[in-house]
Amino acid sequence: MSVDRLLAQHMRILANVESVERFSEGPPPAQNDNFADRRWCFTRDLLLHFAKMESTVYGPMMNDRRDHAQRAAARASVETATLMREFREHVARWTDAHPAAQWDTYGRAVTQLMQRIRARIDEEAAEIVPLLPVQPDGTRGGPTRESYAAEAWEIRGVLFKGTKLPR
Repeated sequence: MSVDRLLAQHMRILANVESVERFSEGPPPAQNDNFADRRWCFTRDLLLHFAKMESTVYGPMMNDRRDHAQRAAARASVETATLMREFREHVARWTDAHPAAQWDTYGRAVTQLMQRIRARIDEEAAEIVPLLPVQPDGTRGGPTRESYAAEAWEIRGVLFKGTKLPR
């Protein structure tokens, strides 16, 4: 993945984070608001980004000829997986399609999650981007075990069908 493309994704995600924060700081949306669609668009963009990072950056960088790049990629992969667990827990906690009755609590939970997402994106920019492009060591490496594709579809089912995520 090119640095320009990666940074453009970062900018889009950070803009989405700001939009979600503004939305959650405002009054609860009307019952006829398309809340699930908003949540899905955000989730889709975020999980696609992290899936691409795992497959095109972290996995290959774990076989980089530079030891510090390998360590940075391994650390980033673990931190991304941790964030995705937190994201999943947030979705499981807020499975109602419209949490207006608990809007203040929901807003605080969203703020905390957005802070974590912003921190992860900032860490990618500071710790991974300067190491690009990957410098392979000649071994056959590939993507990490994390893909987030199944995760995205499971979350989509929760958002649109009201099913519950297994905990």
